[in-house]
Amino acid sequence: HRLANQSGSVIISVNYQKAPEHPFPIPFDDCYAALIWTKAHGEEIGIDVNRIGVGGDSAGGNLAAAVAIKARDQSVSLRYQLLVYPCTDRDFTTRSYSEFATDFGLSTQAMKWFWEQYLQGNQHDANAYAAPMRAKNLTGVAPSIILMAKYDPLASDSENYSAKLRGDGVEVIYREFSEMNHGFFGNVAATPSSHLALDFAALEIVKKV
Repeated sequence: HRLANQSGSVIISVNYQKAPEHPFPIPFDDCYAALIWTKAHGEEIGIDVNRIGVGGDSAGGNLAAAVAIKARDQSVSLRYQLLVYPCTDRDFTTRSYSEFATDFGLSTQAMKWFWEQYLQGNQHDANAYAAPMRAKNLTGVAPSIILMAKYDPLASDSENYSAKLRGDGVEVIYREFSEMNHGFFGNVAATPSSHLALDFAALEIVKKV
């Protein structure tokens, strides 16, 4: 509610089908279909269909990033993508997967298990819609707002994806929350940084739309 109120946005939450019962590409396809439906029917529910963005945190950040890539591929316009500590690559050799493997809530071992449930084998590892970091080129994807937590196995995913976006000429607004770990964004009851992050994201969304 805070993000919607502060940004003046309608937020559509996609109840996508979940792995392991519904592995990739089913959750991704559900999310992309939701975008296309919103583009087609948004005016019926009071949405300006020319001012749409996508967003998500963690696994939702993976899906939002992937949807933004397919939107680029299919010439579907987006104003922004909001990625909050997204998982963008199935690469467990990164700095943060090593440094923050345990003791910070989300663990590297858990992420290995999550990826296995989602992809169920290695046949999709090079597919940008499954692992956005594997995209050959990100030129033309939506401007990006990326928030990350320092003490998070996924921190390097945010860092590396931001660098890849910038390298391909995509605008990136990037903010690290230096005292936080994975999951803080929506945890308004526990940490003031959640409010700061929500308000920061809302302000950047207002600028984009």
